Amino acid sequence: MNNPSENPREPGSAASPAGDAAASRREARRRLLKGGLAAAPVALTITSRPVLGAIECHGPTGFQSANVSRLVGQAADPACGTRKRPADWVAAGVTWPAGYTRAMLFGTAFPGTTLYAALTLEQVLAGPTTGTANDKLIAQLVVAALLNTASTTVPSATQVRAVWTGYLGNNFRPGSEAIWSASKIIKYLQYTMGIAVTFP
Repeated sequence: MNNPSENPREPGSAASPAGDAAASRREARRRLLKGGLAAAPVALTITSRPVLGAIECHGPTGFQSANVSRLVGQAADPACGTRKRPADWVAAGVTWPAGYTRAMLFGTAFPGTTLYAALTLEQVLAGPTTGTANDKLIAQLVVAALLNTASTTVPSATQVRAVWTGYLGNNFRPGSEAIWSASKIIKYLQYTMGIAVTFP
């Protein structure tokens, strides 16, 4: 076996032209794979990150990984549409979207709820006088978010209602995430309105 002509796989062995071609193809494939695998992480890194400051709209399931450096304090942005805060909607002279009125009951807009059900949407936006601080703030935010759904892309009216129902049941869990605390619900709703939020 030490004779190079007996084992064509040994280095320095004599090889046929067909063997040389096969070896050449194997080497070319090896180089291609090595080069391709080395370049893949660079290409993925470049294409997977949004431009800093890019505007993004996210539903509850995408919120945790969202780029929270959104436009803040602006009534509208090109990606997300018009966003108003509770104080904007309760202000005199503001036109409400079709299907909603200042006199509509909270319980009509959020079926199945008992908390604040007898208050009007305008009363909730102005600030309920009963309930915990979180109850009051989240109620104000969900009304504003619901009204915003008429001109924004995210969240949907169904998602806003699910946030409220989940908050009341202490079981709001978008996707497979852990149950959201009141603090996280508040941050998410504020985020949808262009209010700056931070993560602990």
